[in-house]
Amino acid sequence: RTFPKKEEKLLIQQERDSAFIREFIDNGGNATQAAKQVGVSASSASTIGHRLKMRLLTDIEEEQKNSLKGYAVTALHHLRHLVENASSEAVRLGAIKDVLDRAGCKPIDRQQVEQINSIGYVSDEELRAELDLLLKDKYGLTQETMERFVKKQQH
Repeated sequence: RTFPKKEEKLLIQQERDSAFIREFIDNGGNATQAAKQVGVSASSASTIGHRLKMRLLTDIEEEQKNSLKGYAVTALHHLRHLVENASSEAVRLGAIKDVLDRAGCKPIDRQQVEQINSIGYVSDEELRAELDLLLKDKYGLTQETMERFVKKQQH
């Protein structure tokens, strides 16, 4: 089948992108090496590899997830073996924590603090008393003294 030039270029790019993703994952995340493996020259492999990695990041992450799915059963088997048989207490404890985390028993890693502002339930007298305390602490004055001072300034 013959493709128009634009479609042919697009197919070639898609094939190169797919090959880059496979190479990138297989080599442990080296974009320069992956670029060289898909035919990019050694002199521009670093730049092109970085650009490809950034442009294909979502596809790379998706492919990584897919490639790890096949290891889940084996990983769980080994984790269970560590929980039951590890000779090191530290290794057993780490495996136990991992199992509990994955089972939904992860400890809370943040706290939420809520402050309830009850000013709506405070009477005017209580508010004035609180303001008097603040003014006295800060300036050594009461509201009454401040009001007289302000009135004198206005006249």
